[in-house]
Amino acid sequence: MHRQLSQLLRDAITNGVYKQGDRIATEQELSLKYGVSRITARQAVIQLVSENLLVRRQGKGTFVTARPVKHDLVELHGFFDALVARGIHPEIQLIEFSKLEPPARVSEKLQSDNKQVTYWKRLYCRDGEPFAVAWVYLAPQVTGVTRALAEKHTSYHIIESLRRLKIAHADISIRAQLSDAKTRKLLRMPPGTPLIALERVSYLSDNTPIEYALYCAHADSYEYAFRVNSKINAAGALTRRSTERSELFA
Repeated sequence: MHRQLSQLLRDAITNGVYKQGDRIATEQELSLKYGVSRITARQAVIQLVSENLLVRRQGKGTFVTARPVKHDLVELHGFFDALVARGIHPEIQLIEFSKLEPPARVSEKLQSDNKQVTYWKRLYCRDGEPFAVAWVYLAPQVTGVTRALAEKHTSYHIIESLRRLKIAHADISIRAQLSDAKTRKLLRMPPGTPLIALERVSYLSDNTPIEYALYCAHADSYEYAFRVNSKINAAGALTRRSTERSELFA
């Protein structure tokens, strides 16, 4: 019975009866509407949650999953600019701002020699729902950054337009990780929910590190994408190496 009910709900989502972001009926309402037990209704919902068609939000109900936020890595963009380029205009809250001595990892990446840097933390929301948190540290040479600037501008805009420093390239790494209690609370996530994390170190043309950023988002609502323009002819490369080796030992 729960498989039949999950298929009915799946069809309703596919056919647009339930649209992205819509709250679906409660288990009790589903039970009354379809004449099944609450246990059956719960099992059907759990099935669709496991398929990422539905998402449960504590204290609010169960909702049709929105399309994942897609972040294109082909070109170097700030987080906000990358979202806007995809037609997403997130609401942003600046929740921390200070001048501080950065953590050891950040200090090493920025080569800051334990000097104070400008730091802030932002929360990104879509349709009122938080989906990502960003921690940003600017190198000591980026001076004069105030809270008011951090509230209005992206880090790249501050560095390039306001401080006249040109970002040439960035090292980016992506990984999955578990969230800590504070991040779970901000993103309204249950314990054990995975995050997808992007770590970025941006550099000037002389390879001076100028910005460190860590961006963490819901793993089921965010994805990174890039295009590979050509493929390596691995078979050809192996054949050439084999031939070279044979000639070497001939």
